[in-house]
Amino acid sequence: MMKRMMLALFFTVIFLIATACGSVNQESEYGMHNDGGGTKFIDTRKPKMETKTQDVNNGDSMNQNPNFPNLTNSKGTTSTSMGIYEDKAREVVKEYTAYQPDEVWINGDQMWVTAHTKQEMTTKETAKEEAKLKKRLQKALPRYNVNVKITER
Repeated sequence: MMKRMMLALFFTVIFLIATACGSVNQESEYGMHNDGGGTKFIDTRKPKMETKTQDVNNGDSMNQNPNFPNLTNSKGTTSTSMGIYEDKAREVVKEYTAYQPDEVWINGDQMWVTAHTKQEMTTKETAKEEAKLKKRLQKALPRYNVNVKITER
């Protein structure tokens, strides 16, 4: 029993030593400071500066992803104005249908809208009304792919 433990300990130590020595990253410093022959690479040329810089205050470049947080005070279509789109969806449900708006969720280009009704409807009627509401919401908010759910309360 003692021989097995000593043997296991011995192989564990050998394994740790072998793996610790072999984990050197070969590309870390070589590519930055040496040329192909291994000698120090000296370059007197100045690096070209990129002439086209991205203006972070310009909303056009930042407007592509609706989940990108708005770090500026300018009006955009990100976290500070995401509520505007949710409110617009609730307004569409309230103004153009007989349903009560409830939850509106936005994730990327997807919008989920939940509306409530006091009427009892069959599954077929519910699907038809959800399709109508989806069409109306898509027209009001073309930026999003709208998913609608109508529930009875």
